[in-house]
Amino acid sequence: MYSIGEISKLTGISAYTLRYYEKIGLLPNPYRLDGKQKGIRQYDDQDLRFIRFIYGLKQTGMKLKDITLFTEDGCLLTQNDQEIDDIQDILHKRIEILDKHVNLLEQQMKQLENVKTLAHEKRTFYFAMLNEQTSKPVR
Repeated sequence: MYSIGEISKLTGISAYTLRYYEKIGLLPNPYRLDGKQKGIRQYDDQDLRFIRFIYGLKQTGMKLKDITLFTEDGCLLTQNDQEIDDIQDILHKRIEILDKHVNLLEQQMKQLENVKTLAHEKRTFYFAMLNEQTSKPVR
C-alpha cells in the first residue's frame, strides 16, 4: 500500500492534484486507514496503474471532462455482476473516447513533424550562411 505522498513521488502528480481528481470524481475514493492514522489515504498497485494511465491521458492533452467520461463507469475488471449489454456500451464509449483522442494526437504529431521539418530547413540555411561568412576574406 502507498500513501498519497508516495503515489505523488511515483507518478509526478502533486498530492493536491490527486485530492482534486478525487474531489471531481476522476479518481475513486481511496481506502482510508482506521485507528490512530484514521483518514490517511492508501493506494494499491492497481490504483497506481490507474493513476499513471490517467496522468498519461492528461499529459497527452486529453481534457479532464473526457477523462472523467472515460473513467466514470469504474474498473471493468471488478464489475462481474454487470450485464453484457452494459459492459458492451461502456466498451464502445471508451473506444470512442480513445479514438477521438488518438486522432487528436495524430494531428498534433503531423503539426510537430511540420515544425520539425521547418526548423531543420532553417538550421541548414543558417549553417550555409555561416559557412559563407567564414569563407569570405577578412578586410
